[in-house]
Amino acid sequence: MTKYAPLFLLLATQTLSSLAQDGAPAALKKDLDQYASQRLQEKLYVHTDKEFYLAGEICWFKLYVVDAGSHHPLDLSKIAYLEWLDKNNKPVMQTKISLTGGHGHGSLFLPLTIRSGNYKLRAYTSWMKNYGEDWFFEKAITVVNTHKSAETPVVATPIKYDVTFFPEGGNLVENISSKVAFRISDQYGRGIECTGIVTEDDQDTVVRFRPLRFGIGNFTLTPRPGHRYRSTIRLADGTAISNLLPSAYKEGMVMTVSEDGNDHFRVNVQSTTPGSLIYLIAHTRRTVRSSQSAILKEGKAGFLIDKNTLGDGISHLTIFDGEKHPICERLVFKHPSRQLHMNLHTDKDSYATRQKISLQINTSGSNKQPLQTDCSLSVFRVDSLQTAPAADIAGYLYLMSDLKGRIESPGYYLHHPEDKTAIDNLMISHGWRRFRWEEVFHHTSPGFRYPLEYNGAIITGSVVDSRTGKPADNIQAYLSVPGTRTQFATTYSGGNGQVKFELKDFYGSQEIIVQTNPTEDSMYRVDIDNPFLERYTDGLLSPFTLSPNYTALLTDKNLTAQVVNKYNGPRLKQLHFPAADTNTFYYKADYTYLLDDYTRFTTMEEVLREYVILMLVEKRKSHFHLPLYDISNTISFDSDPLILLDGVPIFDIDKLMTLDPLKIRRLDMVHRRYFLGTASFEGIMNWITYKGDLGGYTLDPHATVVDYEGLQLEREFYSPSYGEGQAPESHLPDFRNVLYWSPEVPVNPQGKGELTFYTSDIPGKYIAVVEGLATDGSAGSSLISFEVK
Repeated sequence: MTKYAPLFLLLATQTLSSLAQDGAPAALKKDLDQYASQRLQEKLYVHTDKEFYLAGEICWFKLYVVDAGSHHPLDLSKIAYLEWLDKNNKPVMQTKISLTGGHGHGSLFLPLTIRSGNYKLRAYTSWMKNYGEDWFFEKAITVVNTHKSAETPVVATPIKYDVTFFPEGGNLVENISSKVAFRISDQYGRGIECTGIVTEDDQDTVVRFRPLRFGIGNFTLTPRPGHRYRSTIRLADGTAISNLLPSAYKEGMVMTVSEDGNDHFRVNVQSTTPGSLIYLIAHTRRTVRSSQSAILKEGKAGFLIDKNTLGDGISHLTIFDGEKHPICERLVFKHPSRQLHMNLHTDKDSYATRQKISLQINTSGSNKQPLQTDCSLSVFRVDSLQTAPAADIAGYLYLMSDLKGRIESPGYYLHHPEDKTAIDNLMISHGWRRFRWEEVFHHTSPGFRYPLEYNGAIITGSVVDSRTGKPADNIQAYLSVPGTRTQFATTYSGGNGQVKFELKDFYGSQEIIVQTNPTEDSMYRVDIDNPFLERYTDGLLSPFTLSPNYTALLTDKNLTAQVVNKYNGPRLKQLHFPAADTNTFYYKADYTYLLDDYTRFTTMEEVLREYVILMLVEKRKSHFHLPLYDISNTISFDSDPLILLDGVPIFDIDKLMTLDPLKIRRLDMVHRRYFLGTASFEGIMNWITYKGDLGGYTLDPHATVVDYEGLQLEREFYSPSYGEGQAPESHLPDFRNVLYWSPEVPVNPQGKGELTFYTSDIPGKYIAVVEGLATDGSAGSSLISFEVK
């Protein structure tokens, strides 16, 4: 045994090393898979009809909601929140949009009070708020109000420059060569042209560099022990900017990623600690695509990653040490192999005014097979102010949504796959992960503050003790939308007094009443939360400037907008309720009494005693009580039912009995125990007035009454027809610059669709822009132009 001990020890060591190599990557993959499975994430994209507006015009938009990992349409959230923010992140317009099947659409009228300037359109769901505002969709919109001057700053804002250096993998290490990306931009995220040098100890120049594109570039540096490195950047106007580079560590690890042919990424790792075991995890949007291990021999190790194993878009490559500590990380980009091809064709290249246009749409996948697609289409006039969109749905899903901060000219990277250096610089200089590895390894259960609105609007708030101002737990609260359609919800307050009320198909701006039971909890009030998140991203909007050269163009645009509002305004301002479930929360009453079908008595007691059956009208200790008969169990309930008046609960039956029955149209009765959330009631008695105005009933003074904005009502895009049998208004001027908008372009299973519309009286160059998302998660867009003479 002594003779063979060294051999046995060697074999045991190799076996343990093999187990570590095989087991640790699998464990890392399992940890991330478990983390991702517990934290569903959404992405949202907004297609607007254009990106330049005049005050008084309408912004039309379509929303696409997808699974953040697969980009498949996601039918979970039923409500989206859309805002327009000014340069100070102050909301100027807000609305809520109904979502069905992972998409929704709506419109916003730009008021004549809005100032000229650049605005930030952002959109999100309630669920997305759990992951922070950096997840939200954002895009810049320009508005000009020809009737109102722009906000002119007292002093012009000076340009501030930001210079940042990003060692590949995260750190510089002494005596190890590293690629260092850099980005120089102004405070608005716009790249700046410059030249630069790196000096050692403020003396010898060791590197000269300049940006490749959009203020981003890279250079190679091998830091020497005991030396410091400084960059000096010189702008075109001669301005010099000096910064110290990140300090180099005496010990550590450096990763270098390069392309190995067209089909592989080569990952080389160099460390100051030889013989160590390291692991590589490659994941695309939290889905692990490759897990490998290696031993640092003479401080070096290498990995080869097949691009076909990675998902489309951005992937993260993370190096872990033997203790599963993340040491280096790097982003790589794989151009989408799964693409949605969209082609537009018009029957002509040029049209006369008021002439019919026939537009064909063809969609297909990467295999050229037809692909049924959810599409939206806009056709509008382009000029020096109103231009083609800067980004599209594919660029957003595959690139912009997975990088933090502003990405200048995102379309360039997607449409120029041959410029591999530019996309590589972008990956190194915008490294960002939407989670922390510490959270992955600790296996903590996620806590979500904001609910998933799967069935409809969830109105949140808190129950507060009016005596102390502190939140109160386990207090029953009630929410009502007074009106002829009964909308009612109840819940008990949880931790920190939080309450959540769910209302399905809650449309329009209405008054809501929130209260506790004053006969039991008279010292409590309910405060309602703002459903729009009041946290904002740091990025600044570009300053708004308008050259005097645009005066004539703006005069023409102002005229066309006024004519459209004059002749089409009433039609465009018409809003209507969409098809929705108008049933009450109890769906169907056991008995319904239309009071006009009976003798109209002058007191509520007479009404109840004379023709309302299966109930008792009794007094206990000089107070009225109205227990119902339980038809399910053929016994009488002991307690009073839930009594509603136009959806508002009445807790004092004596006050009910004082109402004028001549103002009440209908009575619904539910003669069975009814469960609503965690609450239960011994039947329901629902009184509905003619006007839905509570018929003179006085609310409890502790009730909270709030004007609350529900889902947006629908507006129909107006597109006139000038064919045979012209409409009577065809002699009126037609100054539309948006000829057509459709949030739901009909495309059949064969991937084909056709639309017809008419030109207006405004000649010029027009473009048609279509964007779409297929059921397999592939996204695409297309653009075509034509002339109107």
